[in-house]
Amino acid sequence: MRIGILYNLVDKVDRGKEDDKLADNEVLETAGAVKAALERKGHQVSLVKVELDKIKSLKNDYDFIFNLAEGIDNDHFAEPMIAAELRKARMPFSGADDYALALCMNKIKTKRLFQKNNIPTPEYKVFKKPIMRVRKNMGFPLIVKPAYEDGSIGIDLDSIVNDSSQLKKKVNEIIASYKQPALVERFIDGREVNAGIIGNKEGAYVLPLSEIMFELPESMPRIVSFSAKWMEDSPQYKGTIGKCPAELPKHLHEKITEAAKKAFKATGCRDYARVDFRINEDEVYAIEVNPNPCINPNGAGFIRSAGVAGYDYDSVINKIVEVAVERHKKKIILKNNC
Repeated sequence: MRIGILYNLVDKVDRGKEDDKLADNEVLETAGAVKAALERKGHQVSLVKVELDKIKSLKNDYDFIFNLAEGIDNDHFAEPMIAAELRKARMPFSGADDYALALCMNKIKTKRLFQKNNIPTPEYKVFKKPIMRVRKNMGFPLIVKPAYEDGSIGIDLDSIVNDSSQLKKKVNEIIASYKQPALVERFIDGREVNAGIIGNKEGAYVLPLSEIMFELPESMPRIVSFSAKWMEDSPQYKGTIGKCPAELPKHLHEKITEAAKKAFKATGCRDYARVDFRINEDEVYAIEVNPNPCINPNGAGFIRSAGVAGYDYDSVINKIVEVAVERHKKKIILKNNC
């Protein structure tokens, strides 16, 4: 099968911090690894840097698109537009459609959907304008995030706030730097568990659960900050190690597995995704859904879980293609026998 791997690169940032592009540009390394995995299976594979006006023509050269593009140039808000153009062109592609990508990018709408579907999630408040006053009934500690970012962008050590002064400062910083609302949640100071899901509809299943093991100094909050995810030399990166399978009592494992399936279905994810949870004693809280999660071979949580499930890197990448092709099977005409 002729497969094009769609990717993007960011050369500068228009909002936030310059280091934020580290989270976006990891995709090129991932694209190379995916290409090698698919080629070893016998597919004819090319890397294709995304250009919105050329998406329709991809159908002339490829039978299937493995969509790793997370935006166009410096605009990561364009990620759903890429999937929309692929859909309009009737081009078979992997992963989430434009609806799911746009929904999960918007943490506010995702939280509302959790509540609508009885998926436990921390209480929250949205600030669209800089704060002048803080209500006395805000229960601390809280965590402050940009409402429309992913990859831990905008989450730093000072994102956990313990009083009104810290809250006001962080909310105003987010609004000014990222040009978007600030999402303020009750901070669940407990364990963090990721649930990877692969497949579709009745065939979708949850991979072995993976836990972030926090081995941080007492002065650092137990969160996966931007540094913890992307800055390899930082103490946060070195002190947030993934462990799979997570050691959980049966009832918590069942709660997380069930909530992950509900979140996957409610947000319209397809083929593969990851749902992140926090645990406080016996209570489980869904934090966010990541459609098309990171599948970099070097440390991605989804890949870690797939490995424990018995997949090596090549097999899980080809499994994603398999379930996506099955979903598109009535539309795909294979022009090459692979």
